[in-house]
Amino acid sequence: MKKRRLILLLMALLLAGGGYAQRTKEALQAEIKSLQKDIETANKLLKETSKNKEVTLNQVSLMDKKIKDRQKLINAYNEQIKELDKSIKKGENNIKKLNGELNTLHNEYSKMVVFAYRNRDRYNQLEYLFSSEDFNQAYQRRRYIQQFAEARKTKMNQIVSTKNKVSGEVDAFRKNREEQARLLEEEKAQQEVLKKEKAELNTQVAALKKKEGSLQQNIKDKQAQAKKFQKEIDKIIAEEIRKANEKNAKAGKAGKTGKAGMTLTPSEKALSSSFVANKGKFPWPVERGVVSTTFGKHQSAVSDKVYITNNGIDIATSENSRARAIFDGEVVSVVKPSASNMAVIIRHGDYFTVYSQMDEVYVKKGDRVKTKQDLGKIHTDRTEGKTELHFELRQGTECLNPGHWLAR
Repeated sequence: MKKRRLILLLMALLLAGGGYAQRTKEALQAEIKSLQKDIETANKLLKETSKNKEVTLNQVSLMDKKIKDRQKLINAYNEQIKELDKSIKKGENNIKKLNGELNTLHNEYSKMVVFAYRNRDRYNQLEYLFSSEDFNQAYQRRRYIQQFAEARKTKMNQIVSTKNKVSGEVDAFRKNREEQARLLEEEKAQQEVLKKEKAELNTQVAALKKKEGSLQQNIKDKQAQAKKFQKEIDKIIAEEIRKANEKNAKAGKAGKTGKAGMTLTPSEKALSSSFVANKGKFPWPVERGVVSTTFGKHQSAVSDKVYITNNGIDIATSENSRARAIFDGEVVSVVKPSASNMAVIIRHGDYFTVYSQMDEVYVKKGDRVKTKQDLGKIHTDRTEGKTELHFELRQGTECLNPGHWLAR
């Protein structure tokens, strides 16, 4: 019983290991496809911004993002090459082992054929059977003849099966070799492109360094505006939480309290649960784009003296692009932090999404919106030559990293 359990455990571990390897391969292929798409989009956006004669901070940011994505792409190729190398070595060992088994089977079958030939007169069934001393001996001889015939047939089937296995291993080995050679060529080509892009980035950074002072001031001004905008968002969301709690208290419906300290009705609780269940699967708030600035604190690409804090992510996209809702919800506010910036705040239970840097807005406070519904036209900065959406995700007033929630 213990031996049987051990065998079952080993089989389960082997099957689990095989599934993990398969998922890893699929994940790598998905990552490569996603990175290639991001690089293609970045190239398109850089082509649009290159219309400006002067190098801009936006161009440097996009180039820096593209270089990082290309390095990730190269890393993914290298990882695939390593996995293929393991598969190739495993294939070589399997072929060697199977050929050894095949040689053994051939030798065993040859011995059976030789034995049958040397004793062919003896295997005249009638003579062999009638020469039996009694019925029991005749039965045993008859059974021996059948078993010998079945053994030869089984051995031949084993030979054919092993040959097929060898053929399958050889085909897989050849395909893995071809795929590895293709990936090595692709990785080499990507390294060459990366080298050129790094040289181009260095040139751009050098050009911007000449006006570092004005850039630093520009960044500080934008950070001050962003800080003011954040306070306004915090105030709006805090007010939404207060009103929701007050409304439920007056109605005698205490509801359930979410992590944000916000009492929720059953339908709001269900919406929050559905929102959480879609983590990592939400559509992007733009149809096409690349993340130009990620969540958190970052050093400026131009100056090591300036740090940028981002409570969400910035997504670079094409001119005339529109912002869209990532999930069903209710518009709780439309604000205008500056002349060229309009923002929409949507509530999803005790979660909130913020879409800002729009010229036009197509929704108003109180509107119910659906997933992927257009919210407004994203502003294009003519000086920088960039079209960029600022997107935030919050639970109450707590800022969450949108990169963990949006689909890749």
